[in-house]
Amino acid sequence: MPNPVLLVEVLSPGNSRETWTDVWAYTTIPTVQEVLVVRSDVIGAQLLRRAPDGTWPAVPAIVDPAALELQNIGFRIELKALYAGTWVFEHVI
Repeated sequence: MPNPVLLVEVLSPGNSRETWTDVWAYTTIPTVQEVLVVRSDVIGAQLLRRAPDGTWPAVPAIVDPAALELQNIGFRIELKALYAGTWVFEHVI
């Protein structure tokens, strides 16, 4: 996509360092407003959201499991719904 506003990265336990390096690199893309990092080993995610002044937070926010909200695309969902049909969902619920 030429002008992404949202990027989603899947965090695997074996490549955490590389994934976070990529995530912080994504914040240099001028059009990106949110970066969602979804865990692959448990139900969980972290979100980086660009502030109105164009800055990024120093650390990502932990996503509320009851309400993942991606403001820039107008999307809201319960986090566990993203895992429906996966082994993570089947073993946690």
